[in-house]
Amino acid sequence: MGRFFDEIPNFLITWLEQQQMFWTATAPLSGTGHVNLSPKCTRGTFHIVNPQKVWYEDMSGSGVETISHLKEPGNGRITVLFHAFEGPPRICRLFGTGTVYEYGTPEYNEFIPKNRLPGSRAVIVIDVHKVGTSCGYAIPFYEFKSHRNQLLQWAQKKESTDNDFLEEYSEPSSKGLYSYWKENNAKSIDGIPGLDSKTFNVAINPFKTGALSYTSDDKSMATSRRTSPLTNLLGTNGILDSKFLTGAVLGVLATSMLVRYV
Repeated sequence: MGRFFDEIPNFLITWLEQQQMFWTATAPLSGTGHVNLSPKCTRGTFHIVNPQKVWYEDMSGSGVETISHLKEPGNGRITVLFHAFEGPPRICRLFGTGTVYEYGTPEYNEFIPKNRLPGSRAVIVIDVHKVGTSCGYAIPFYEFKSHRNQLLQWAQKKESTDNDFLEEYSEPSSKGLYSYWKENNAKSIDGIPGLDSKTFNVAINPFKTGALSYTSDDKSMATSRRTSPLTNLLGTNGILDSKFLTGAVLGVLATSMLVRYV
């Protein structure tokens, strides 16, 4: 059931690129340090360079565990996990060594010359040395509805705040993304250094992202896809469901026949 490969086989590449999310697992070298597991969204952020190299655009968050563990001297270990929520069951793990290229570095700019997502703080490049697949029979089915926009909206507001302050005062805002990184992403929960202080000092330049605006509300996106009992009967377009209509007609006929012969 389980199979191992020295690189990403061709039959997995398309499947990996179709998944809506993945997980990254890292740990510090210390045996008493905290093992970290992070869910990631793949919406345009995960890329396969070749069968032995992948990278993803790392988004801002309240922690910086993955970056800290990868930057720890002598560490760099990372496992990326994908599993099927729809279709045939499958689990895939990419075992590798990760390298962090933070926002504002030449390497980051090479990977993301344009169309940077709001809140993007680093590029994580992974040299894959082993790939494992397994059955995934125990993974339940989940229907994908949509991606959330809340993180992008939050980051876009903070970057806009920084940009406004840079234009007026030549320095970032205390309520912007640079300050957030400095306060929350400077070290891991075990005290391992995270984002480099040079990343905060790059604040002399305004944030640049793609021309997209993330205005749709997550809550409305989610509730708009829920169906009420009336919707289940009428259908999403307000038209009576054929099965419901047929059952209702048969019920009326049966009732009228009973009344007639009783």
